[in-house]
Amino acid sequence: MRYPNGFPGWIDLSTPDQAGATAFYTALFDWRAAEVPTDVGTTYTMLSLGERLVAGLGPQPPEQVQAGVPSTWTTYVMVGDADEMVTATPGAGGTVLVPAFDVMTSGRMAMVADPSGAVIGLWQPRDHQGADVFNEAGTFSWAELQSRDLAAALPFYEELFGWRWEQSSAGDSPYIVAHLDAKGAAAEGVDTMIAGAMPMPPGVPDEAPSLWGVYFSVVSCDDSVAAAQDLGGSLVVGPMDIDMGRWAMLSDPFGGMFYVISMGDPS
Repeated sequence: MRYPNGFPGWIDLSTPDQAGATAFYTALFDWRAAEVPTDVGTTYTMLSLGERLVAGLGPQPPEQVQAGVPSTWTTYVMVGDADEMVTATPGAGGTVLVPAFDVMTSGRMAMVADPSGAVIGLWQPRDHQGADVFNEAGTFSWAELQSRDLAAALPFYEELFGWRWEQSSAGDSPYIVAHLDAKGAAAEGVDTMIAGAMPMPPGVPDEAPSLWGVYFSVVSCDDSVAAAQDLGGSLVVGPMDIDMGRWAMLSDPFGGMFYVISMGDPS
């Protein structure tokens, strides 16, 4: 296994418009797209920065499309044994949403929710070992839990993945950082800090569930915001300066929420 148990090593988008979403993200992040047939009659889009895999994209199930569910980014945690993790999920306080199943020869996956309701994927890699690169412009750089019950959620990840949570001193708002201390935990350009967590921000509608958000590194936050809007996306929050740089929350044309962040001195 390329990355150790507990490492957030892959993300993908479930969308009602696969072609439209592919056009949006490839233009925004200068990605290349390759369609891969699946064993259920659909295709899965592999997204690359140059020759390096960065993310995936696939169609929503028909029932979600009919219900008007927006596009959704999912974070996947690499695991050595998906079935073992599924078995351990209820004891850690979580809920199994989709039991482990094979994705052809690519790997074995499952979907679970923490005690606060945030959904996260489990990926047991075989042929597909996760993303090739992180933290460069146009790649996945950070996973963030926004939870309505952090006290219940954090121990779940500690028990299931061995994450160690530490309070961050950055900023005025409570923010907690997950560390993965296992040998080999760091991918190229990634230290033991692998994810963040915070209470659900004020002003979010009561019906919005706890969730995992995905951040993409960009050269310029403001330029990426302008480009996303030109491509049919929407600005949701920001841009805002923080100690690490400048970020904004965006929506793709099909309702999928994501963040962009330019690291370094805010500009």
